[in-house]
Amino acid sequence: MAVTYQPQVKRRRMPRDVPRFALLCLLSILFLAPVYWMLTTSLKAEADVIATPVQWWPQHPTLDNYREVLTSPDGNIVRWTLNSLFVAVTFTVLHVILCALTAYPLARMKFRGRNAWFWFILSSMMIPGIVTLIPTYIMMMQFGWINSYHALIWPGISGVFGVFLLRQFFVGIPKELEEAARLDGANSLQTFWRIILPLSVPPLITLAVFAFMGSWNNYLWPLYTVTDVDKMTLPVGITTFSQRYVTEYGKLMASTTLAAVPVLIAYLVAQRFLESGLATTGLKE
Repeated sequence: MAVTYQPQVKRRRMPRDVPRFALLCLLSILFLAPVYWMLTTSLKAEADVIATPVQWWPQHPTLDNYREVLTSPDGNIVRWTLNSLFVAVTFTVLHVILCALTAYPLARMKFRGRNAWFWFILSSMMIPGIVTLIPTYIMMMQFGWINSYHALIWPGISGVFGVFLLRQFFVGIPKELEEAARLDGANSLQTFWRIILPLSVPPLITLAVFAFMGSWNNYLWPLYTVTDVDKMTLPVGITTFSQRYVTEYGKLMASTTLAAVPVLIAYLVAQRFLESGLATTGLKE
């Protein structure tokens, strides 16, 4: 009996990346939906914002909301933006310097109780920030810093996350580089400045972006410590468009869009440093 050969047909399997790609697309839509609604609402007239049925796309786009926000006599959004920039940049610089100076001895120097100090500092991350709100406010009152830029900058410059991030990166730097600098006569400060910091640009920029975003988006603390309109930051200032009985949604979304632009620019500029900084943190030699 003749036996016929039937070739086996291989079934095509779905590539493994397709479900992952579909999941990422779904998550992207979920995250971008509020941004899309913010942008489209800022381009609508106030009557179109509250119109029914809901307008998913502005039928009559207009820039009047942006024009009124920038020229509104009730609030100086330009001044608020400059205040936020000054506070955020100053806070970021001081925060990065303090975290780097704290992380260096915890990672590269040997002294009694080093690990205990590190875990003690790290354990403070379990304390909710709202718990320290009232004690910090009382301290600012005693210093006479209420309604000033000092209250917006100094209380938060010591950050545990920044110390942890830089310490984990400093640990992975080869010790041979530091020993070579010691043989050339460099002291600890010179080694830190000329060896450690130049090799730590990615995590430093990563920490700077996080610090800038945290200071720029901070709302609760400036709300309590600053009452002068000329010293308000942007997140607090834009709440003037949401009053007790009336909320101007178009102007509120326009001002929110303007407030998001500096953070978006900072992220785009430092994107490659963010990826490399987070990818290499925690790696040991």
